[in-house]
Amino acid sequence: MQDISCMIDGNKFNFRVCCLIENRHRYLLEKSTTTDFLNLPGGRVQAGESTYQAIIRELQEELNLSNIHPKLIKIAEQFFTFEGKNYHELDFVYYVKLPNSHPFCTKEEIHNLDNEKETMVWVNRKELKQYKILPEFIYTLKNDKHISHLIFDKIHR
Repeated sequence: MQDISCMIDGNKFNFRVCCLIENRHRYLLEKSTTTDFLNLPGGRVQAGESTYQAIIRELQEELNLSNIHPKLIKIAEQFFTFEGKNYHELDFVYYVKLPNSHPFCTKEEIHNLDNEKETMVWVNRKELKQYKILPEFIYTLKNDKHISHLIFDKIHR
């Protein structure tokens, strides 16, 4: 299957899913050797795939997580410039709370099985502002009872 990502009139369009993974007031964030920021684990939706199927697949590919039931918490539209390119990105953000018994919960760093340049690290929710995290809406994410729709226009990264 092909990722839903293309160039349209000089803008790069990405259709993405990501997941806020929580345990003990900590979030699991992705750290790459190629960028100076952290972000949520996830990836692009593929043609013919629902966002729910995509997040299940991405978490399986990156972290070998199975038997999880992510809940949709946010839909975010972003328009930004990154490395000289204009982006239009549509993100479906899911939430999963890992039980304390899960093996990841005792590890400081977890390797991304799908990309050797990326690892996952736990960050305490109260310490998020100490890190550069993109997209910025991550700073305000929580497991809300209702799905919300966010629009971020013309962010320069």
